Amino acid sequence: MRSSVWRSLCVGAAACAVLSVPMSSQAQNSDNQFTGSWVHYLNATGLESGPYLPTLITFHADGTMNASSSLMFGSPAMPAAPLRYSPIHAVWEKIGRKSIAVTSLFFSFSPDGRLTGYQRNRIVLQLSRDRDTYTGLLYLDALPCGAIGVFDCPNPLDPSADWTPNPNMPPGGYQVTGYRITVVAYPN
Repeated sequence: MRSSVWRSLCVGAAACAVLSVPMSSQAQNSDNQFTGSWVHYLNATGLESGPYLPTLITFHADGTMNASSSLMFGSPAMPAAPLRYSPIHAVWEKIGRKSIAVTSLFFSFSPDGRLTGYQRNRIVLQLSRDRDTYTGLLYLDALPCGAIGVFDCPNPLDPSADWTPNPNMPPGGYQVTGYRITVVAYPN
């Protein structure tokens, strides 16, 4: 009798240990189905032909996101967008079974390196059935700093901050798509 009690306790402890092991992002609950790293594309014109601007994005399970834009260091191919940008910092939350809302902030700099203000993305993303792609819309705003620059920037979290929509944005926002980064086998 005594050994059967110990055996039951050991089996129960083993089951608890197995259930507490973290799962991969693919197997996590629906709140974390976006977690992981993605190649994200913004359709700069709204035309089917693009151009498409790539960004590397990582969604974290705690509701934060970090990204590196292909325009961080400027782009001679886009003279209409001479600014440079900091890394992107964001928060996200689930708004539907397979959809999330994202709000991100990042700094913008002039070509000579002066801080010019904040940029803010507000994004809604819808995950595909296979959970390896998403589509959505991105709304881009700017909040300029004053003449002094770094010492004269408004608080971007102040509800009365004077955010201005990007004048080049297509009606309704920019179309975005994302593709989950997966492990590629190491060559033999």
